[in-house]
Amino acid sequence: MYGAGKLGDLNADNIEAKLTDLNKYNDLETGGTFLGIVCIKDPVREEVKQAIEDCKTAGIRVIMITGDSKETAVAIAKEIGIISEDGHNTSFTGTDFEKLSHD
Repeated sequence: MYGAGKLGDLNADNIEAKLTDLNKYNDLETGGTFLGIVCIKDPVREEVKQAIEDCKTAGIRVIMITGDSKETAVAIAKEIGIISEDGHNTSFTGTDFEKLSHD
């Protein structure tokens, strides 16, 4: 059914109002219907891993903020050295991160 669901009426006129209210995140991220899956992977640029290492050597804490799923972001962060393979660092969804400032 095309156009159904909580964002079925999303358009250029209401996109900002619907997607910028942080209080709506939890509601919008639940109750979806799985329609299928498509996977693509952009290759990591050759210079990224070294840039991450250089930042760490200089004492800079590198973080990643992404619009991808948590699992995708963690996999990429491990690949480029932001998160260690042992999972020592923590990752958050947008909803999890927003809750941090309220707890």
